[in-house]
Amino acid sequence: MKKFIALVVVLAVTAVLGFACAEETGSFFAQFEKYDWSFSSGAGGWSTDMTILPDGSFTGQYHDSEMGEAADEYPDGTVYSCAFTGRLSLLEQADENTWKLRVDELKTEKWTEPEYIDGGIRFVFTEPYGISEGDEILLYRPGTPVNNFTEEMQMWAHLFDLENTADKLDSWFLWSEKNNSGFVGYSYE
Repeated sequence: MKKFIALVVVLAVTAVLGFACAEETGSFFAQFEKYDWSFSSGAGGWSTDMTILPDGSFTGQYHDSEMGEAADEYPDGTVYSCAFTGRLSLLEQADENTWKLRVDELKTEKWTEPEYIDGGIRFVFTEPYGISEGDEILLYRPGTPVNNFTEEMQMWAHLFDLENTADKLDSWFLWSEKNNSGFVGYSYE
């Protein structure tokens, strides 16, 4: 009987702790509900854009327009594109300005045909750029000093200006060392 009671107590404590962790993760991602995240150079016809939902799931889209990649059948160029969904998890808070996240799941919406032509443009299915399943990414809050950021991180965070170089982030920033990519969080309020 004592073993049974001990087992019930252990299961109850585990359930409470599991619920608390899920609640903490859910409330963590809820703060990004009004943000759009974009990975782009700021020039050119490509970007990977996503929205993070309060439960850590996300939806997104990647597109790359190559108007010079044309032929008689598609004189107006080629667009590489995909839609994707996934799930993030909070691994830990690294310091007062930084959190470590993991991409636990990433699914790309498959097309019935790998490419098609419409309105003089060739559309080609591709994988998302800048994010991958299993990737551990760092999340930096606005106000984070950027003195330890690499040049690539500063470039993807859009910190370079012809006149000034910022010394702190002015928006949220997701950095993937594995993919050498950075998503800037833009509030749409």
